[in-house]
This record gives sequence, structure tokens and C-alpha cells, in this order.
Amino acid sequence: MSIWRKNILALTLALMLMLGVTKPSYAGIEHDLQLWTPVTLDARLYRNLRGYLEINPRIGDNITQMSQLLIRPALQYRVNEGCSLFAGYLWGTTYLNGDVLHEHRLWEQVLFDKDIKRFSIINRTRLEQRMFPHLADTGNRLRHMLKLEYDLNSKLYLVASDELFVNLNSVKNGPQAGIDQNRIFAGVGLRPLKRTRIEAGYQYQWINRTDQFDQGNHAILIQTFIGIKD
Repeated sequence: MSIWRKNILALTLALMLMLGVTKPSYAGIEHDLQLWTPVTLDARLYRNLRGYLEINPRIGDNITQMSQLLIRPALQYRVNEGCSLFAGYLWGTTYLNGDVLHEHRLWEQVLFDKDIKRFSIINRTRLEQRMFPHLADTGNRLRHMLKLEYDLNSKLYLVASDELFVNLNSVKNGPQAGIDQNRIFAGVGLRPLKRTRIEAGYQYQWINRTDQFDQGNHAILIQTFIGIKD
């Protein structure tokens, strides 16, 4: 078996194992149908330095009202063709039972991507420092995403990903240490223009809650990536 086939097999098995992360069988769970439509923009600023902006509106409560709005700017430094470093900020608003909750985050990220024949493999690790105006402490969270893409032709491709979130510490009256959530996504991608991609599909988000029923969000996910300038 060739080396690239061994790599694909290993990464596929890893993704299958990650997809196996589910809620405990004894826990109750509440379900919601949602619509997520994130748009990501990036542009070269100077040599290997790029600007990055993500705007992510989420509509929940069975697609009847806004549940979250996340705005995530950052700077990206391309170390080489397959590795990028990010540093950024997030401003988030959550609408919950008539209340409006705000969150501020600093975040750092390393992203590796590799093309092997028709496959594209993306490994993304992100560290977040989460600050809540109504809480005294800062929560630290680690996220890791594995994403696989398979080209059907020059325009269309299949895509699947899994992302695990782990809280590294406990915040009084806030996030607790341990597994926070897991997101599984599968869909199809389109490249309508150079440096533009649109991915649409189904995402299941399991949220681990220690003080109440777990949350299971079934999301229609339509995400758009636009490169403004090479």
C-alpha cells in the first residue's frame, strides 16, 4: 500500500473515532433545529500576513429566532504552504429566554492543511480565553477539528469534519472543566469562483451540560469562504 493511501486510511480512521464521541446514554437531551450561515473573509495584508474575519449568525428555537451572533476577527501568518498561525478576538452575543448574554474571547490557533491526490486534510487546534462580563473568572477552552475534503471534480467536493471542545478549567457559575461539546458535520462543497467556496450540509452539535439536560442541536449549516485578495 502506498504511503499516501496509508495516510488517508489513518486519518479516516481517526475521523471515525472522533465521530464516535457522543452523549452518555443515561443523560437526557433536548433537541433544537437551527440554521447557521457563517461567512469568512480573508485578504493578504503584507507578504505572509493576512487579515481574517468571520461573521456567524445562528438562528435557533426551531429556526424561529436569532440565538447567537459571533464576530471573529484575526491576523493570520502563513509559515509555509501547509501551516498557518492565527491570533484573534471574538465578540459574541447569545439570546436566551429573553436575556442577552455577552462574551469576549481571545484566541490562538495553528492550522495544518495537506493535499493528497483528490483529498484535502485540515487539522486545526484552537485555544480560547473566554471572558464573561457577569462572571469573575476567565474560562480556558481547547478545540481540535479534523476536516476531510474529497474532490468530485474541479468545482464540487464532499466534506466531513469533527470538532471536539474541552474546557481546561472551571468557572464559578459558568463553564465546567471537561468535555464541553462536540460538532459533527457532513455535506457538499462548491467552488463557484477562484478563492471562493460554499459548503452546505448537516451538523449535529452535542453540548454537555452538568446542571440540566444536555443539548442536541441539529443545524442546517451553510458556510461561505471568500478570499478578497491573493
